[in-house]
Amino acid sequence: MLLSMTVRNIALIESLTIEFHKGMTVLSGETGAGKSIIVDSINLVLGERADRGLIRSGCDKASVEALVDISDCPKAKAVLESQQLTDDNGLISIQREITSSDRNVCRVCGTIVPLTFLRTLSALLVDVHGQHQHQSLLDSKMHMGFLDSFGDQAFLSKKEDVARAYAVWKESSAKFSALRKENAQREERQEYLTTRVKELDALQLAIGEADKLTAEKDYFQSAEKIDSALRTAYGQVYSGGREESATLKLKEAADAMQLIGHLDERFQALSARLLTAHYEVEEIGIELRDLLEQQSFDPERLEQMMDRLDQIHRLERRYGMTADELVSHHEDIRDELNRLGNMEERLQRAETDYKRKLNEYRTEAAELTRMRKNIAASFEKTMEKELGDLGMTNTRFACVFEALEPGQKKIPTPEGDDHVVFYIAPNPGEPLKPLDKTASGGELSRLMLALKAAGAAHEGIPCMIFDEIDTGISGHIAQVVAEKMASIAGYHQVLCVTHLAQIAAMADYQYLVAKKVVGERTFTNVTELDKQGRIDEVARLIGVSSDQQESGIAHARAILNGGVQWKNQHRKP
Repeated sequence: MLLSMTVRNIALIESLTIEFHKGMTVLSGETGAGKSIIVDSINLVLGERADRGLIRSGCDKASVEALVDISDCPKAKAVLESQQLTDDNGLISIQREITSSDRNVCRVCGTIVPLTFLRTLSALLVDVHGQHQHQSLLDSKMHMGFLDSFGDQAFLSKKEDVARAYAVWKESSAKFSALRKENAQREERQEYLTTRVKELDALQLAIGEADKLTAEKDYFQSAEKIDSALRTAYGQVYSGGREESATLKLKEAADAMQLIGHLDERFQALSARLLTAHYEVEEIGIELRDLLEQQSFDPERLEQMMDRLDQIHRLERRYGMTADELVSHHEDIRDELNRLGNMEERLQRAETDYKRKLNEYRTEAAELTRMRKNIAASFEKTMEKELGDLGMTNTRFACVFEALEPGQKKIPTPEGDDHVVFYIAPNPGEPLKPLDKTASGGELSRLMLALKAAGAAHEGIPCMIFDEIDTGISGHIAQVVAEKMASIAGYHQVLCVTHLAQIAAMADYQYLVAKKVVGERTFTNVTELDKQGRIDEVARLIGVSSDQQESGIAHARAILNGGVQWKNQHRKP
């Protein structure tokens, strides 16, 4: 339920906090006092479009913050968890701030969230009904959703079965469609792939081959430099020439130190190290000699490498990928070519799977239709009774399962194969017609109230707000509307903006919305009324004049007492 709301700098409101209660709460006041501002503030914090015109004159920003108890709303808790948000012992805060510079900030539990998330969350918490919302009844696409909300758990389970069958069929349909499209282009694709495969078959490229050839090419192209370096190193280390080699010089140095090694341990150690160096350099010399003997720079081999690399680079440029990627691509297109060769068999399997999944969907959808029609039969009777209570006596109401137009193909949907449209005949002797062809604004208001009254016991949204749902009604019907709203308040928190005394008298709590001028500024305030305050306000709503004050007050008190008695007798414990 909505616990409180703090409004800052919205229209005529400078700063205002309203504490809300369970049951039915009414907001009343003179026309223009600011009742619509309260509703606009609620809509704003729930995620409706931010109208910068709401910002109080002379201010740069405005904000609305609501405190909501979600203890009995597991769906809301699940939505919070999806964004890693947690409630505080069942309480959450929702804040919306707008600025004149078009900055729009939404916070839930103190964390900035996207507007779409706020709307998703608030849709589970509060349902606002005004003239605009009543107009949703004119959209036939909404009708089946209204009807389905009256389904029991078995019906909801069947809807889930249909949705799953639809998803399975949809996946199968997509695969079958893709195969048919692929088959339509098969010959051209096969010809293209065959040419590519032959080209890559002829190349016989292996992973890493291009890198190896490049390294070998670089080695061959450095042949002279390698030969010169090896010969120079070998000559200096081993062969000598006109000068003695390093090997021989190290041996002579070791022998010289050996002659004096007995005189000092250091001499002996140096002799040993020189001798070790001699043997190491001697081995190096032998390796250098072997390398020289092994060098073979074949010009023909270099030419072959260059030709091979040229072929590889040419295909790399053509295909736009590296040599190693070409090897993988070669395998991929070869596999695709094989698949295209088996296309007829694959198409047949896909078509069989598609038809089987479609039949499974149709079976589930047919059962859903049967259950939906049973719900519709009961729903029609309930609506006709509710509408009769609301003064639309003898009104016929029907849920029409519209058939497809001739030649129109039945396309599966997650909700089944039905298209339900509400029809109504407000006057005896008149044929049933769609709501958008028949219902007036006042009738739409009562239709919406009838829907909410009929579904109050199982409607999932905990808080309902009715913005002047009493437009166009009076007398006995006003009393019936008040009783319907009080009944709904037995299951939900109800907030209502009204001008009717009957509805105000049926409330559990009442707030007076009033404006006053201080200096050169106008301010709107909201005051919770005590018992005497409610009597005075109900008397005002009745239209009591000064010369009827005593009788008018008595009448107001009687209406209020009547409301208490009715709730004691009819509202659920």
